[in-house]
Amino acid sequence: MISQNLYHHLINRASGWHPRGQRHPSASQYLNYQREFYKSITPSLTIQNVDKPLVYLRKFTPDGQLLLGFSYDQCHLEVFKYQGVGYVMDLLLTQQGECVTASDSSLYSLHIRQCIFERMLKRVYCLRLVKQSGPFKSHINREFSAFFRDGTFVLLAAVSESYSSFDSFKRLVEYADLWDDIDHFNYTFFLVNLKSGIVSDKLIYNDDSLMLSHNRSVSVYEHTLAILSNCRQCIDLTQIDSNGKFKRLFTLGPFGSDLDRERILSTQQPSSCVYHISTESFDTLPLSHLKQKILSYMYRNIMETEDKSIRLKKLKDFYFNFSHVERMLISKMQLLDNNNIFMRYESRPTLLTEERSSADTLNKNKISFPLYVIYNISEQTILKIFPKNSVQLLYILRNFCDDFRNVRSLQNQLPSSSPNNNVYFRAAFDLAISSIPGGQLEAASRFNSTLPITSQSFSTSPYLDYSLFNYDDRLISAWERPKVNILTPICFRDRIANDIKFRLFLETSFKNGQRATEDSGLRMSQRELVTFIFHPYEPFIISIQKVCRGYTINFHIYNKRSRFKVQIPYNIVYKI
Repeated sequence: MISQNLYHHLINRASGWHPRGQRHPSASQYLNYQREFYKSITPSLTIQNVDKPLVYLRKFTPDGQLLLGFSYDQCHLEVFKYQGVGYVMDLLLTQQGECVTASDSSLYSLHIRQCIFERMLKRVYCLRLVKQSGPFKSHINREFSAFFRDGTFVLLAAVSESYSSFDSFKRLVEYADLWDDIDHFNYTFFLVNLKSGIVSDKLIYNDDSLMLSHNRSVSVYEHTLAILSNCRQCIDLTQIDSNGKFKRLFTLGPFGSDLDRERILSTQQPSSCVYHISTESFDTLPLSHLKQKILSYMYRNIMETEDKSIRLKKLKDFYFNFSHVERMLISKMQLLDNNNIFMRYESRPTLLTEERSSADTLNKNKISFPLYVIYNISEQTILKIFPKNSVQLLYILRNFCDDFRNVRSLQNQLPSSSPNNNVYFRAAFDLAISSIPGGQLEAASRFNSTLPITSQSFSTSPYLDYSLFNYDDRLISAWERPKVNILTPICFRDRIANDIKFRLFLETSFKNGQRATEDSGLRMSQRELVTFIFHPYEPFIISIQKVCRGYTINFHIYNKRSRFKVQIPYNIVYKI
């Protein structure tokens, strides 16, 4: 039996002593074992319905020093300094339970809920980003943020309504893959220096369409920023310098680079459209650069087939699907590194009944979307195209998941738990693949749909380490997305000893003032969601619940006096 004593954990970490008695274990074992002491320092106390200012809480900075939020009018950035759990220990001197419930009306509980936010999170400054003036109101997108240079700079975005104009029409002429059947808005990106509290630079997109929620249209790798325009169907590449300024690189889509654009412009003659409006630039190209590269890659692969009959059949399918490939759209993308970009192509939506029915009759030969494309920026070549149900891509995701997520702890450089780095997570991943009806092809279709992965959407909190704790990742996970609220507490068990280390109580974790019983089980409310904000390394978790038209926040913090009052059976906690 391995000791669960905090003192022993600290001694073993300092001496490099492995629990199996092996001194100086392998690097991977040591990196996992050095976090064992987190089992003794857990966020074991829940404080429900904490009094908070009128602010939407967003995320901690990578160093854990600051917490970002937005004002209720979504015009200001609110920055709070994290004081630490030690600043509230005097409030919890007599608190021995696991939860300070929202229904507890005692003066002691009210005092804790009223004071704990201001004690733990001290407001540093409030920065106004947008002004509500003019006919079109702007607001900050509170589901978007991206950090640069270890959290020194943060990228935020504001959105306002737009209207089509003649100038915007002329600007869009050069884009061959234009998708104008969507709403257009005006976007302003703010690069904020969190240390000085000023806006370092701005980036403006007018009459465009971007999906900002959860960073879907924005990808970050080191100091490179990629922005996908759904309307123009192109990717704008920008670099962030050390002074916090945007440095435009080029636009990838209609052309491979600015040099290609200049060469094509120099070979074309000015023309006018049917309405005698001079474009003064050039005629719209029949195919964009990316589409031409994709079609060329497909054709070359077909021509390399040695069997003539198979090659002719593939050529027939290629020509049949040519129009579908020509009209497909980039739905998502991510930077794999500074030189490679990963894109997902979807079929273009259509409302024509005849087109859909004719496509269904020849469904056997029709290409199956989505398609996954890896493109090399410097060499301007397609490296690989994966179909929807590619088993090869499935196992690339399994074995190189950390390269897709591209997130590591700033404190110890460890990634979040994934099939790539964790044997328990890999076993769960393999079990999920084998349990899907339809075999590996169906499993590939389901798991590949999670790609590309949006930037900075995974937490590196040690309390989500699958090597340390066992928990139901359907209820809480490192993926920063809303989860379904449940009636019972979320339990974290020791991975080896299998005993409960701590529990997270949400607003619905109590029923009529009592803990959820076996009869209530894990009944879920499909309308209630909860979002978790994890501190990068300290025992502090914030849960945000939507109640009616407002939001309730709960604090889950470390308290050495908290003890379990009732043990919940294992089969009830994980039974859904």
